[in-house]
Amino acid sequence: MNTGRPVDREEEGATARARRVRLWRWRRNELRHRSHAVEGWILLVLGMTGFIGAPLGGAVAGEAVLEGRAQQRNERHLTDAVLVEDPVPAARGSVRTRATVGWTAPDGTAHTGRVPVGSHLKRGAHVPVWTDEDGAMTTAPVGLAATRFDAAVAALAVTVSFGFLVLAAHRLVRRHCERRRADQWCREWARVAPEWVRKNA
Repeated sequence: MNTGRPVDREEEGATARARRVRLWRWRRNELRHRSHAVEGWILLVLGMTGFIGAPLGGAVAGEAVLEGRAQQRNERHLTDAVLVEDPVPAARGSVRTRATVGWTAPDGTAHTGRVPVGSHLKRGAHVPVWTDEDGAMTTAPVGLAATRFDAAVAALAVTVSFGFLVLAAHRLVRRHCERRRADQWCREWARVAPEWVRKNA
């Protein structure tokens, strides 16, 4: 948008020079302190850590969820259990109730437990239950769709959390360096101020 004000060559040159000043913490100049270079290297390391570590950590977290759920599916099995009692009548408006069932583990030991069953079943009916490798009753393994969703959520959570940690560390480093430079400036000013005031009095 043209405002009608003529362009000042000096301002344009100053703007161009300001835009070209990049990586100034690593360049030698009279205004740069050693703390600027140290701060620059620390911020560079933090930036690379966040750029590489955040997605890598998310990928590792997602893969851990997938592997854990795959192991869960391998360790849990459907077992044929038998009702050892007649189910109690179901509550009004429901067709399911709870009853005691029994089954035999792979090592030959007998197990019993209470599970939801249809109220129409009778003693001796077969009911499938989920058991682990020791034959103890457990919950059904998580399905593939839910597993992928949980893995994606875990990966996203770790990535975002890692990024926030890096940003927090970045701010702490900058604040610490700025505070140290301010303290150094105050000490230097306290040293030269009396002489400067005397010369300009």
